[in-house]
Amino acid sequence: MFRTHGIKAMAKTLRQALAERKIDVSHSDCLELIARQFGCKDWNSFSVELTSSATDQPLAFSVVGEAMRLHRTTERLDVNDTDLSGSRFNDANLSGTSFNQINFSGARFNDSNMTGWHVNDVNLAGSTFQHVNLSGAIFSDCRLHGATLEGVPIEDLVDAYRTRPQT
Repeated sequence: MFRTHGIKAMAKTLRQALAERKIDVSHSDCLELIARQFGCKDWNSFSVELTSSATDQPLAFSVVGEAMRLHRTTERLDVNDTDLSGSRFNDANLSGTSFNQINFSGARFNDSNMTGWHVNDVNLAGSTFQHVNLSGAIFSDCRLHGATLEGVPIEDLVDAYRTRPQT
């Protein structure tokens, strides 16, 4: 990740590196080359994209096909009353994030570390949990009607536990 004010410094560094190899390229040519690397047709359009937000906004990039894509990022997001349906979060660190009154219906969590999660007043009706490590998980005051564990109704397991003979 780098900051927008560092883009021109990238062009300067590129020009110096090429000069060390006896390749003479102007600063503006280097700006054009960097713009192309980020998928823009020229420096002017890239410059507009860069200045469309705060000059100290963090930047990151990804490669899509043969083009690089510029992404604006922040270290913290405050998202309110927003529709992010269909969004994808890949290789993201959401530790310490708070989710309140969120509709996760149809959401999928794959290969996710949810250690230490606190789930309170959540509707998980109709959810499926497969290959889940529940070691040390605590369930209390939960509605279990219709929930099964390996095909056995959890209510039956709890009842069997409660009515077992005491030794």
